[in-house]
Amino acid sequence: MKKSVFTSIFAAALVLALSSCIPSKKESRTVSVSGKGSVSLEAENATVTLSVLTRGKDVSTVSSENAKKMTAVQDALMQKGIQKDSISTENFSLYQESSYDRGRTVYGDYVVTNQISIFVKKINLVSDVIDTALKNGANQLSSISYGVNNTELAEKQAKVLAMQQAMESAKVLAGTSGAKLGKVISIVESNENYFPRARLLKTSAVNAESFSDTVSTPVSAGKTTVEVKVDAVFELN
Repeated sequence: MKKSVFTSIFAAALVLALSSCIPSKKESRTVSVSGKGSVSLEAENATVTLSVLTRGKDVSTVSSENAKKMTAVQDALMQKGIQKDSISTENFSLYQESSYDRGRTVYGDYVVTNQISIFVKKINLVSDVIDTALKNGANQLSSISYGVNNTELAEKQAKVLAMQQAMESAKVLAGTSGAKLGKVISIVESNENYFPRARLLKTSAVNAESFSDTVSTPVSAGKTTVEVKVDAVFELN
């Protein structure tokens, strides 16, 4: 019995001693880098946001006037070739102005605002769309934003540029530290599209009669930028 116990203790000690002699796995060295790639595209379409604002003492009259003007705006735009499904309502509001005078509320005019967005498929029609809307009752301009029809190819090109930049950075860091760049361990990608916006100088109410039939509103589309960022981890040898 004592011999059996002694044998077991000896075997366990031997296993422990041998295991301590086995070298532990060497921790792998890595380098983490980032890269960005961007591709610029000419704008191909635009979205114009504008409103019809009416005000007055009688809420029914103000609402009716607003509806008539907005109908005239949309009919005129469709006559210019804008499809009905390219016009959408962004916001509609009705409220009564009020102020305080000597501790009491004084009510003023009713204000109705109907805001729409117009998707313009061809950039060269943007000026005509704006002028047509203003001449037919629109009296507030909010913004113009531009876009492109397809960014798929540009995104692929931006990915290649981003990864190339990341690899170049990794090679420089590896070489500086006396190591060789190994295989890629992980890649995390994020992308953003920057669409230019044209800010209009006058967004307050204007009169349609003040616009000339011979002078069109000048607009400049600019470019859309597709940007991709990658965060990559490489092994060092």
